[in-house]
Amino acid sequence: MLQELWTTIQGKGRGRAVAPLHEEDDEDIIVPELHQAPKQPLEALSGFTCIIAYRNAKGVATQRQVTCIRLEEAASTKYLRAFCHARAANRQFRLDRIEAVADLHTAEIIAEDGVSYFSRFEVTFRQESKIGWGISVSQRADLLAGMNALVFMARCDKDYHPTERDEIEKFVCSYWVREELPGDPPMEDILAHAERLSPDPEVFYGSLIRCHEHPRLAKTIRRHIQSVIEADGLLHDHEIYWGKSIDDYFRSLTG
Repeated sequence: MLQELWTTIQGKGRGRAVAPLHEEDDEDIIVPELHQAPKQPLEALSGFTCIIAYRNAKGVATQRQVTCIRLEEAASTKYLRAFCHARAANRQFRLDRIEAVADLHTAEIIAEDGVSYFSRFEVTFRQESKIGWGISVSQRADLLAGMNALVFMARCDKDYHPTERDEIEKFVCSYWVREELPGDPPMEDILAHAERLSPDPEVFYGSLIRCHEHPRLAKTIRRHIQSVIEADGLLHDHEIYWGKSIDDYFRSLTG
C-alpha cells in the first residue's frame, strides 16, 4: 500500500508547482493615537493590561491590547506570555518584536521597545532545552512531519485558507498535550515556521513514513488531515483524492 501511494504521489507531483502561501494581515486593534509619556514602574507583571505595538515574524505590524501573564525564556530568547484580547486566547510575544508599550487608558507611550520595558521583570518560566522550540530532536521531527503533511493538504487545492491554519495550530496543541511536553508551545514561532513550509510530494511522502513509524502520531495526523479538508467548508477534487488516499494508507497500517 505504501509503494502504491508513493507511485501515485510521484505521478501527481511531477510538473506541478506548489501553491504559494497567501500572507494574512493581522487585524489591527483600533486605539487612540499614541503620545510620549514617562515610564511608569510596575509592582508586578501578572494582570497588567496595556497596548503593545507588535511586528510578527512576517513583518506585519499590529497594535494589541494584552493582559500580561508572565515573562518566559526559550533558547536565550525572551517572550511575554499574555492574553491577547483580539484573539481571545493566550499568546507569546517576542520582546524584540514589541516596538512600543502604551498605557491602556491614556494611550501614552510607556516604553519605545519591549526589551527595555519588560526585561525589568523576572523570567518565571524557562525552556531549558536548546533544541528548537524547547523539545528534543525526535519530538521536533515528529511535529514537523505532522506539520508538513497538514500544510501539503492545506495547499493542494492552491488556496491556503486561514481556517486551515487554525487547524494546524490545533494539531500543535494536540501534539503538545499528547506528548506531555512542558509548558505551552511557542506557538508564534511554530506557526511562523509552518507559514514558510513548502512541502513537495517527496517531503509529504517522508512525513507519512515518519507517521508509519509512530502509530500514535499517525492517528493524530489522520484526524487533523480530515479537519483541514473540512476547514474552509469547501471540498475540492484534490482534497478528496489525497484525503481518500491517505485514509486508505493509514487504515492499512491498523489492519
